[in-house]
Amino acid sequence: MGRRSVTKKLVLWSVLVVQLCLIGCIWLLQVDYSQDRNTLGQTSSRVNFVTSRDGEGKISPDKGSSGGDIHCPRRQDNVNRYEADFYRMKPAALNETHPPDYNVPAYVDAEMGLTANLWCYREGTLNESRQINYVDYLMVSPHCDCASGWHGRDCGQPEIIWRALMTHSGASKRSGTTPIQLVEASSGYLHRLFYMLDLGAWEHISLELLELQIQSLLDVVDYFLIYYVSNTTKQRNLKNILGSQTNYVLLQCSSAAKCTSSLAYSYFRRQLWLQCSVQMQAQDLLLHGDSQTVFAPAALKYLKYYARDVLPLRFRVKYNVYGLFWQHPNKTLLSGVISSLGHMHSVHADISRLQRQAGSPLGDLNHYGGWSCEFCLPPEQIILRLQSSPHQQSAVRLPNDTRNAHIDATYIQQLIGNGVHMDSFTQLLRLREQSEKYFAPKEALQHSSRYGQLLVNLYDVDVLEDLQDED
Repeated sequence: MGRRSVTKKLVLWSVLVVQLCLIGCIWLLQVDYSQDRNTLGQTSSRVNFVTSRDGEGKISPDKGSSGGDIHCPRRQDNVNRYEADFYRMKPAALNETHPPDYNVPAYVDAEMGLTANLWCYREGTLNESRQINYVDYLMVSPHCDCASGWHGRDCGQPEIIWRALMTHSGASKRSGTTPIQLVEASSGYLHRLFYMLDLGAWEHISLELLELQIQSLLDVVDYFLIYYVSNTTKQRNLKNILGSQTNYVLLQCSSAAKCTSSLAYSYFRRQLWLQCSVQMQAQDLLLHGDSQTVFAPAALKYLKYYARDVLPLRFRVKYNVYGLFWQHPNKTLLSGVISSLGHMHSVHADISRLQRQAGSPLGDLNHYGGWSCEFCLPPEQIILRLQSSPHQQSAVRLPNDTRNAHIDATYIQQLIGNGVHMDSFTQLLRLREQSEKYFAPKEALQHSSRYGQLLVNLYDVDVLEDLQDED
């Protein structure tokens, strides 16, 4: 009996200790969560915490808040996206596939993929209605009919990726590392893409260029993570550009010091989990860009479908000035970075460190990964930007050396019209849509009336005369 009573006491005390430990753990979690909320409050005094969802999945902000916002509407799942981007190329009728006197053994038919369905990437295929007709399958395996600039058995590899893979192949043999590990595209394997966009100071943003940045990638990006610096409420214009069916998280900071990439990344990751129940996974992709770069969607979509792991890669983009009609004589820039999210932990979410780790870029001197548009602003806005940036002021030359020389809107208009850089001596290269393969993103060309100021030099006398003659 004595032993039983001692055993009962030990069991009771053990249960009590376990309960106390559980209570302590819950208390510590609550303290840690409250500290996180306080840290967010210090990061940006204008953060907008969200409390409830409406029937369509939209999250409603707290009353009285004005700085942040998050929107998580329902989107198509990966299977539906795959079936939208790929189509099944069916073989011709059996009696038409092989001539009567040509009998293919069953084992050859199975090994060469004659009985399996061949999926073709819709954008890269030349003729979607074409069927697999008779070929000597002992010599050639069935493949899709690729359009110009597309490669691979399923025509899913754009030119920029094809060239990058050839470059990476040689580099991988020397270093022993592969920047992009590939898999076969399938309906059950599709990474999410998070586009983290640093706009900087809102007053220096071109809304026309920002809209082009977002609209060009609406069908590729799963979540837009946008942060910027402003002391006034600027959410409405940005929400109108993003639209009602776009997933996004916005962060408005009161100063540049509170808008670093690591702080913004921490905020976005936490809000996606708390408000959208979205957990960012290590295999997901993170694209980081700035306010003047428009990325080409083809390479991004390829990485979503075919990449198992992506080491940090930068983009070689076209170097435009004032608009897409002028190109800097240096022609290209390295801009942005894309990587699997698993590599963000090693750099402590510091984008600049991630960029320094980037290997060979996506794009070359003839095939661009996007467009960078420097000073693509109205003349008055360019002057304000120069006044707020001492670094850029040092690179600007006055019209002459006289005492009364100054930079005004008229002088900026002359530089834009004549194709002269802000340094007053670098002559820009004139580009024309008819003769330039990568003149502008497809989105801009398809909606030219919306992006007219980026496509047409309004201060070029020759262009204005041509437009008047057409009218």
